[in-house]
This record gives sequence, C-alpha cells and structure tokens, in this order.
Amino acid sequence: MKVERTHDYFYLNENYKEKPKEYFKFIEKEIAKDFKQDTFKMVDIGCETGSFLFFLRSLHANAELIGMDILPELLERVNTEQNMKTVLGDISNAGTYKDKMTELKDCDFVTMLSVLSIFDDFKPIIQNALQFLKENGILYIFGFFNPENLDIIIRSKYADRKCDWERGWNYFSIYSLKKWCDEIGCDVEFIPFHIGIDIPKHDNDPLRSWTVNIGDGEKMILNGLQLVHHLYLVKIKNSVSGNS
Repeated sequence: MKVERTHDYFYLNENYKEKPKEYFKFIEKEIAKDFKQDTFKMVDIGCETGSFLFFLRSLHANAELIGMDILPELLERVNTEQNMKTVLGDISNAGTYKDKMTELKDCDFVTMLSVLSIFDDFKPIIQNALQFLKENGILYIFGFFNPENLDIIIRSKYADRKCDWERGWNYFSIYSLKKWCDEIGCDVEFIPFHIGIDIPKHDNDPLRSWTVNIGDGEKMILNGLQLVHHLYLVKIKNSVSGNS
C-alpha cells in the first residue's frame, strides 16, 4: 500500500497572515506566560508558509524566528522581509538538517502545530525537536490527542478518484505521551483548546476541519474522516541536559 502526504499544499492557497487562526492566539498567550522577555529564539517545525511566525512577529519584534518545513514550495512563501530564517528539513530525519544545527540549537522554545499526527511514531519526532532546545526550554505541540487509552494510526483516500492512501491524522493517546515523557524525565502538561468561532465545511476538501454546534455555546470540531477533534496544547519541558 503506497502512502504519501500531499494535503499540506493547500496552504499555498490560504492566507492566515491576514486572519490568524484562533489557536495561534491561544498558543501565544501560553508562550507569553512562560517567556516574559521579547528577545527569545524559537523554531516552528512544519511552519508551512510562515503563518504562525508572521503572527509572532507582529507581537514580538525582537524575537529570533526560524521556520522549518519539508516542502520548499511552502518555505518560498515565508515572509523574508520580516527577518525570519528558514531551514529545509524533515524533523523525522535529522540528517536532512544536520548542517543547520548551529542555527537551530539553543532555542528558548520550539513549536510544532498540527504536525505530530503526520507521523506513526511520536517518540523520535519529539526527541529530535528537543535537540533544538536549551536546557529548561519548552516544546509546544498543538494537535488532537485521545483522552481514551488508545493510540490510533489512520490512512485515508478518496473513494471517487484514483489516488494513493494519505497519512496525517494519527491520534495518539494522552496516556502514551505522558508515560513516555515520564520515562525520559521530561515534564509534560496538556491544556485543552475550545474553539469559540464557527468554521464552515469546505465542500471541495472534506479533509479540512469544520465546527458543529452541540448546544450551550459549545462547538465540536470534526472532519470528513469523521474524527472528533480533542485539541490540546502540549507543553514539554526539556529538563534533561542530555536532550540539548
């Protein structure tokens, strides 16, 4: 079974710089609680066209911002006028960015937003990301995590066209991530995200998420895979000197 990941090219047709995502605001508030200074250094892994970096730049003029992505077409769209560096690399393969480690290391924090679910094993991905941090730096991971003790690997393809199976919506459990962080000696915290706006369904792209009102002002997020999204911001503190 051939499996690939092509869905991220939709970012070439999106403009989140003009209208930042709600979870960008949510994450930045947590970052501001943890880092009072405005001169931090950070890497956004899977930065697509630089949407979150652009949002951070608008609030933190003196920060050193670095975007990393596997797709050169997306990196070309990063706003270089905003004093942002970019690194072409695959976080699952350290060899693809080993010559850039001088630029990537010693970060105050690293972000990985809606990226972890692309991979079938979260452990090497997080371990590689921790290498970019200073001791006591923080890795912020945003995505969906299963509150039940089940890890789920997902493949999907369109039924009405000829195409390969697609990956990108794996659902790791909170239990597994907590257990592993305890094993490697890192503190981890899960902060739930609840969306407050309506997101319409994209009829031409059912893999995109949308909201459904479920009463009492609450909204459920799901997509065409019929996945209900339990979204969290995960904070992993690099408290182990050997990781940096």
